[in-house]
Amino acid sequence: MLRNLALAAMLAVAAGPARAQLFAPQGILEPDKAFRISARALDEHHVEVEFRIAEGYYLYRDRFRIATESGKALAEVEIPRGKLNEDQFLGKSETFRDLVRIRVTVSAGDAARGTMKLKVTSQGCSDQGLCYLPLEQIVQVGLPKR
Repeated sequence: MLRNLALAAMLAVAAGPARAQLFAPQGILEPDKAFRISARALDEHHVEVEFRIAEGYYLYRDRFRIATESGKALAEVEIPRGKLNEDQFLGKSETFRDLVRIRVTVSAGDAARGTMKLKVTSQGCSDQGLCYLPLEQIVQVGLPKR
């Protein structure tokens, strides 16, 4: 069965994002339900991005990318250490299950506006053997004023 799931995942990647769900096995969650994102301001210069990861799913540590909505990379992004996992797709990798919180430092210019949108890219897999294409999500965060 895992071989069939891996084949389905490869076909989905080859078919592109619009057709990827056609090959998803029964019971597999949509990526935004498997990896639920939220963000909140910790103070006027720091934001916490949180992923709640559904049971039976995991995210790869080295697949996170966080930028401004316009695509400008953020200089200080603190991603905690994950648990070492070995899977058939990427070999040995650090992964997260259940919950991960990422701390992001906000520029003075973004902080002065009082709000910002972050473009967060992540990638993960299901224990059933299906890996998702990279998922890009936009989250808006209100920042407290001094």
